[in-house]
Amino acid sequence: MSHRKQQIESTLQRAISQILSRRLSDPRLCGMISITQVDVSPDMHQAKVHVSVLPEERQKLVLNGLRHATGHIRTQLRKMITLRVVPQLEFRIDETLKKQDAVWQAIERGVEREGHSLGDAQPRGLAGDEVKDTTW
Repeated sequence: MSHRKQQIESTLQRAISQILSRRLSDPRLCGMISITQVDVSPDMHQAKVHVSVLPEERQKLVLNGLRHATGHIRTQLRKMITLRVVPQLEFRIDETLKKQDAVWQAIERGVEREGHSLGDAQPRGLAGDEVKDTTW
């Protein structure tokens, strides 16, 4: 990935976050809305904006509000940042946090099933033997 593309994605992420927190008064946009990632297409004309919403039951409502406000958000972006072309925005719910949480819960259940907690894990040697103190 080019450095320029990374800069644009980062700038768009910060700018969209600012717009959502300060310049939109849509009642559908309530709760905690976080822009987790922005992916810009190679030609810089499209941007997928990944959004995390809490509480989870408001996700669809917030997504509809964001899609409705896309034109206004692009107008605000034009005023805030200097780009030859401000990309078309496509808002999506970011599922990665849910997936990460599910993985951690599965790991915790597996560890509990083994009778240990994550903090009680003992270091082991390569062959599964316990590590011995070799202080001389």
